[in-house]
Amino acid sequence: MKTTIQLLKKVTLSLMAESTPGKSNPAGSPVDLEFVYGVASDGLCPFESALDGKGEGDTLSLSVPLTDSPEFFGHVFQPLRQALGLLILPETLSLKIEITSVRDADNREVVQSLAKSLAHGSCGGSCGCGC
Repeated sequence: MKTTIQLLKKVTLSLMAESTPGKSNPAGSPVDLEFVYGVASDGLCPFESALDGKGEGDTLSLSVPLTDSPEFFGHVFQPLRQALGLLILPETLSLKIEITSVRDADNREVVQSLAKSLAHGSCGGSCGCGC
C-alpha cells in the first residue's frame, strides 16, 4: 500500500516545466521540489488541494496562468520558482508533476516549514510573488 499525501507529510515532487522562457535548468530535465504539505496558516492552497490523496508514482499535469500563479501555489510558489530556476515567469506555467516520495515529516521539518511559510510575504510585492 502506497503512502498518500496528507497533512504534515513531507512530499517530494519531480517537476518538468513544458514551456518556460527565462529558466536556468536545461530543457527537458526534471527538478525536485520538496515541501511539507499543509503548513500554511491560511489552509491548503489550490496546488496542495490538487495533490491531496495522491501517492508515490502518481502524476498530474497543470497549466496555471501567470496572474493566478502566486495564489494557486501559495506558500510553495517561491520554492517552486527557485527549483525550476524561473527568472522570468511565463504567461502560463505548464508543469508535468510526478510524486516521487511521501513520508512523515519530523517535528523539526514541520517547524521549519511553518516558519518559512509565515516569514514569506515581507517583500511588499517587489519580487513578483503576489504577496
